[in-house]
Amino acid sequence: MDVTAEAFLLLAAGIFSLRWAWLQKRGEGRGFVVGGWLAIVSSFYVFAHVFGGERGITFALLAFSIAGLLAVTATLQLRNKRSEPRDRAMEPEQRRTNWMRAIGKSLLAVVLAGAAAIGVGVAFAVAMPMPATDKMIIGGLMVPILWGGGMAWTLADSKLLRATAILLIICAVGYGIAFLPNFVS
Repeated sequence: MDVTAEAFLLLAAGIFSLRWAWLQKRGEGRGFVVGGWLAIVSSFYVFAHVFGGERGITFALLAFSIAGLLAVTATLQLRNKRSEPRDRAMEPEQRRTNWMRAIGKSLLAVVLAGAAAIGVGVAFAVAMPMPATDKMIIGGLMVPILWGGGMAWTLADSKLLRATAILLIICAVGYGIAFLPNFVS
């Protein structure tokens, strides 16, 4: 079998594993999540190794998008419309205000999401097998996109401790990849 076909199958297996974990009951399928992300990351590595860093990552992202679309449409369910009105979320002015939580969430979204985005961007610029100028440009362009995504995710998440833990782990991994080889050598 061709190496690119194996990379496509590995990517598809990872995405379908993530989709399978999503469809499971809460708390089940954590192994599928870990296995799915490992398969996706390793398929990205295979794409980058076969096609080179620039084209390989581009092909991997395109294949990731197509396989994700196929995974979602494969498990699509059509349902009838409900006749009774659904309960709607309360409007913001109807909710009680908790200023300490709002300030903490804002600081978490701005500061910690920014630190995590910078860590991932620097790790990309240090660790990817590409020419130095391309690594710096792509890593620099990744930072505002990741920062915005991290902010949106943090503000949408209802659990502050979970968001804090995940952002701290991303910071530690990103800065570890970026600066740990300098401390070791």
